[in-house]
Amino acid sequence: MIPRVLNKYGAALYIILGFAFLILVSILGLYLPLFDDIQINVDQYSNFDLFKEGFYYIWELSLFILVSFLYWYFVKHKEEAQKALQFQNDKLKAELQVLKSQVSPHFLFNSLNNIYSLVIQKNDNAAIMIEKLSDILRYIIYECTKEKVSLQSEVTLLENYIQLQLLRKIRNEQAIQYHIQGNFSNKLIAPLLLINIVENCFKHSDINSSEDSFLSIDLILNSFTLTLKTKNTFTPNNKEQGIGLQNLRRQLEQIYPSDHILKIDSTQNIFMLELVLHLNE
Repeated sequence: MIPRVLNKYGAALYIILGFAFLILVSILGLYLPLFDDIQINVDQYSNFDLFKEGFYYIWELSLFILVSFLYWYFVKHKEEAQKALQFQNDKLKAELQVLKSQVSPHFLFNSLNNIYSLVIQKNDNAAIMIEKLSDILRYIIYECTKEKVSLQSEVTLLENYIQLQLLRKIRNEQAIQYHIQGNFSNKLIAPLLLINIVENCFKHSDINSSEDSFLSIDLILNSFTLTLKTKNTFTPNNKEQGIGLQNLRRQLEQIYPSDHILKIDSTQNIFMLELVLHLNE
């Protein structure tokens, strides 16, 4: 009865019904011969003795029901807490999956447009770009469903993406520099964090529109500390940041709440980002 009464009427009614039940049982226990071994001759007892016997009945039954109720309450509270925690975890996983899925379409459409342009121009780099894009998409589709992936795989994805960008018709290829250093084996990281930053770097740079533009990427692993620094010029009137950095912040807050440092600085026409990750594995 407890779950039905509590869910429908609340704890107050349950307490009232409980005391009414105790009083009823006490009266029955004193005045009705329910069992042979506890029959009571009321005439042999004074009023005080009757009160004392009634008090004992109420006390024993109250203690039993109180302990039972507390046990049930704590068990129910624990189950609800576990359900709430599971719901929160499922919600975070679903949100992270959505954030990851938002990385792929933008990158895919841009790459296909670039390949289309090269095909129209009958450029030999079109076939190489298709191969690179195929490797990247295969990794995103089949590997990035895991909570953590190999850091070496993420670095390979990063290199393939940069190579894919370099195969485009870029006005100033010498202005693009990237440096990758460290032993990335046996380390794990949340998928698509690094590519999110680098993609944003290429997307908002003015590398194709200015001779004085530049873009640099430095990725260094020192023990369990991973540092990614990017710097790129951009057109000052281009204030759009897109969903990339917003996704990045939300993923870092959920996956590495106390194990990351994210610094973003923007001057007149230079955008700088530095991410420091403390990898626990």
